Amino acid sequence: MSDWSFKLSILALCILSAQNTHAADDNGYSVTGFGTLGVVHSDTRQADFVRDLSQNSGVGYTRQTDASIDSNLGLQINRSFSDSIDAAVQVVSRKGTDDFLPEITWAYAQYNPDDRFQLRAGRLGFDVYMLADSRNIGYSYTWVRPPVDFFGRLIVSYFDGADTVFSYPAGGGILKAKLFYGLAREKINVSTQRQFFPLNRSKLSGGHLEYQQRNWTFRVGYTELKLANEYPPFIPVLASIQSLPVSANSVAASVTDQLSTIDKKLKYTSIGAVYDQGPLQAQFMLGRIESDSVLLQNSDAAYLTMSYRIKKWTPYATASASRQQGNEKRVIADPALSPELKYLFTQVNKQIIQNGQQTFTAGIRYDLGENANIKVQLDHIRSQKHFLIRNAQPGWDGHANLLSVAYNFVF
Repeated sequence: MSDWSFKLSILALCILSAQNTHAADDNGYSVTGFGTLGVVHSDTRQADFVRDLSQNSGVGYTRQTDASIDSNLGLQINRSFSDSIDAAVQVVSRKGTDDFLPEITWAYAQYNPDDRFQLRAGRLGFDVYMLADSRNIGYSYTWVRPPVDFFGRLIVSYFDGADTVFSYPAGGGILKAKLFYGLAREKINVSTQRQFFPLNRSKLSGGHLEYQQRNWTFRVGYTELKLANEYPPFIPVLASIQSLPVSANSVAASVTDQLSTIDKKLKYTSIGAVYDQGPLQAQFMLGRIESDSVLLQNSDAAYLTMSYRIKKWTPYATASASRQQGNEKRVIADPALSPELKYLFTQVNKQIIQNGQQTFTAGIRYDLGENANIKVQLDHIRSQKHFLIRNAQPGWDGHANLLSVAYNFVF
């Protein structure tokens, strides 16, 4: 049995044990769970496709058929202390930077005295976009996986801090305002050699406005992530630059500022709309990520999806894309530098993260009952700049097709 299979088995036993506890406990506890068993096949061995930036390998190059990138298992325990105070803990095992090692994704206490005010503190889901804090619960959405071009760019899925929501009746609907602040704790893969970019202690702050009326939901949001650590591949380069002779100090200072990620900000701006009318559902979301650092290119991403429920069947189609926005960022240095330094900066520019990909998706969901469904999905991917790709091989044209099947359940 592989290491990750063993971890999944242990978590499954914990869930079964928790179910038995729940059955005998009437003291305000509730135990729920969710999971996905997914298999993906790629028609190319020239690149690995990943679900998000936490995964250092995927389907294609490493394995042409893969059962890990979408599969997960989760457990959530809720405890109600009074009509206005409750708490929740969620543990999830999924393929990430530590493979399938279970991690605590939610652990918070909530104060909710009435319908207009909510305050939470602890470990919270990062819902910078609609659906962003429920990305692990495959049963809750139509696709096999949320559009990777859009959601895969997120480098934070939870944070330690607090949030508050104010709700007001307005114009026949409900207006909600949410504010949050905290510290990121995760890390992301930055190469296929399992080298990680730590986000630990990076400050996260922001909020959004959401308006719900009848069949429509609209949201606009803004978030800032202030990075607290250096990008690991650049650390030796920064050390080399800082050791330059005194005569090159002005150049060193300029380039060091361009390469350093400490105290640099990532800024997320988003708008979204959801229409839900009987069997028809449509979603449109647009997001922009801007970076103060030369490491990350500014980028825009969007997706449009539509689905139509026919009894137990729900066919759906999605178009999504991510694009660099504005001029391409490059490390700029004095042209009079020595050939050795010029070569160094050329190598640095090759490591700057770029972004450009489109995906066209068609699929169908079949509901087996109230607690389970099966989904079959076909993705056609066109990748120009391999931000969401691992192990791209020389000569690959950037095109690939993925066939995915997933069984999702909740209990």
